[in-house]
Amino acid sequence: MVNILKDFGETIDPWFMNLELGKRFKQAGKVLTLSYYKEGFTGWSKPSYVLAVIGVLFQLIIGLGAGITSLGVIATLSGIIGFLCTVTITNGKSINGLLGALSALGYIFIAFKTGNYSDSIMQIVYFLILDIPIMFSLQWGEFKSRKATGKNYALFTVIFVVFLFLLFHLDVFLGSPRPLIDALAAAIGLTGAVLCLYRFSDQYYFWLAQGLMSVTLWGITAASGHPVWVLLFTYVLYLLNDLVAFLFSPWFGKGKNKAVEKLETENN
Repeated sequence: MVNILKDFGETIDPWFMNLELGKRFKQAGKVLTLSYYKEGFTGWSKPSYVLAVIGVLFQLIIGLGAGITSLGVIATLSGIIGFLCTVTITNGKSINGLLGALSALGYIFIAFKTGNYSDSIMQIVYFLILDIPIMFSLQWGEFKSRKATGKNYALFTVIFVVFLFLLFHLDVFLGSPRPLIDALAAAIGLTGAVLCLYRFSDQYYFWLAQGLMSVTLWGITAASGHPVWVLLFTYVLYLLNDLVAFLFSPWFGKGKNKAVEKLETENN
């Protein structure tokens, strides 16, 4: 197990462990500048721009077309921001930290309100270990993605099983109306978050599986009477974004080659 843990963390600069606090607060302060948003929303692949425009319009129609309620509005806004967060992750943009933090707050409220307690825990973890650290990260958008080994996958499996066990029993204890599907979706998502933290491109396999499970989760939740149909369609958009990532992002495909070439040029 020690060797697996060592292999899991080696060959990567632990950006979230570097304690250059002065530089980190300066980096976080960039959220108050126009250049931060210009950098975050430009330089995407063309498929990402097309998906973003169509996706946001679709979310507005689904989320608000059947009437306006407080829960429906929060779900729609959270879904739009969360969707844009996944698109910026696909394109290697550090603004995903801010977008993820904003959407997570909405998702946490909605998940607790509808009894999807594991999903709310997942969003809290995203907020604490992904969104906030990325906002303070000095070099998140500059990276070489990693490909997991067999030893890594052995550890991923252990992590997933532990998450699933804990989340399922938490859901049962709190009286969730759908403990198994909620815990399963969240366990997959949390495992994907660990891979994202260490920049494994394999994270997208977990995002894909988590998206499928979340479509089911929020479909069941909406069918039980909650006005959250937009979240079902939001996760469908997440799935489409995952497909874009496999072909055009810095994690995979041509985007990855360009990112690697950029880093190698800067290091020479």
